[in-house]
Amino acid sequence: MKVLQLLILTLIVNISFGQQFTDLYGDYLGQPLPGETPVVFARGIVSVDSTIEHGAPTFSPDGNTVFWQSNLRHKDKKTEIFLRTMHCINGQWTAPEASSYGGMPAFSPDGKQLYSLPFDTENEKDLYFVEKQGENWSKPKCLNFIARFPELKYLYGPSITSKRTLYFFGHAEGLGSMNSFGIYRSEYINGIYAKPELLPPTINTANGVLNWTPFITPDESYLLFSSNRLNSVQNIFVCFRQPDGSWTEAVSLGTTVNTDQGERFPSVSPDGKYLFFTRWVTNDNEDIFWVSAEIIEKLKAKAIQEGRLKQ
Repeated sequence: MKVLQLLILTLIVNISFGQQFTDLYGDYLGQPLPGETPVVFARGIVSVDSTIEHGAPTFSPDGNTVFWQSNLRHKDKKTEIFLRTMHCINGQWTAPEASSYGGMPAFSPDGKQLYSLPFDTENEKDLYFVEKQGENWSKPKCLNFIARFPELKYLYGPSITSKRTLYFFGHAEGLGSMNSFGIYRSEYINGIYAKPELLPPTINTANGVLNWTPFITPDESYLLFSSNRLNSVQNIFVCFRQPDGSWTEAVSLGTTVNTDQGERFPSVSPDGKYLFFTRWVTNDNEDIFWVSAEIIEKLKAKAIQEGRLKQ
C-alpha cells in the first residue's frame, strides 16, 4: 500500500515538474553548486513544499544514485513516510521513484554496502544492510543489534567509516538526555559488530539535551550531529577526533548554518565538498539545504591553531 501511495505521489510531482526531471544532467542532479551561503537543494524536485524532507540526501560514492526521505502529514495528523530514489544513467537523471529500502539509508564509503532500516519487517527497529553483487544487490541481512544488545531498543541514522565502524543513535538508559537518545559507535571486528559504546559527554550531553542524527566522515576525523544544547531549537555541531581517539568539545557551525528556525540531519557529500542539512522553513515545511563544506575545514584549522585539536 505504501509503495502504491508513493507511486501516486510521484506521478503527481512528475506531472507538476516533469520538464525539470527530463532535463537533469550531471553531478548533484545538475543543480548550481553552492558557495558559503546555504541554499535549498533541488527545489521542487527533492525539496518539495508539500512534504517534509526528513533527512539529508544520501548519494552513492560514484554520485549516480541518491536517496532521500520525505514525510507527508495529513489533516488528521497522521504521517506517511516515503523513501525516494533517483539514478543517473548515461549522464541523465531519472524521475524520482519509490525505494524498497527503509528510512535514512547510508552507503559505505566504498559503495559496496548500503545500510538501512526497512519499514515492513518484524525487526523494523534493527539495522539491515545489502551488499553489492555485480550490478545487483544482495537480499537484506539483519545485523541483529537489538537481539544481541536489547538495551539499545532501536537504532536510527546509520553512518559508516571506511573501516566499517558504525555510528548511529539509539536508546541510552540513564543518560538523562531528551528522548533518552544517545549517539553510539560500534567497531566492525572479525566480521561482526562489537558492542556499541556510548560516545563521551562532549557529544552526549545530558540534562534533558537532545543529541542525535550523527554523521561520521570516512576517515573518522570529525562527527557532525544535531543538538539543542545552546537553545530551544536544534542546531548542527561538530566534534573533531584527536589522534588518541578522544573528542574535542562540540562547536556550533555558526550563524552561516545555524538559525533560530532549527537545523538537523547533517551529512557531507562523498567527495567531501558539500554539507547537506535540513531546516524548518515554516512550521509544516522542512527543506534540504546545502553549502560548501569549507566551513568545517575552517573550524578545524581554528581548533588546531588554538591548541584544542592535536595534529
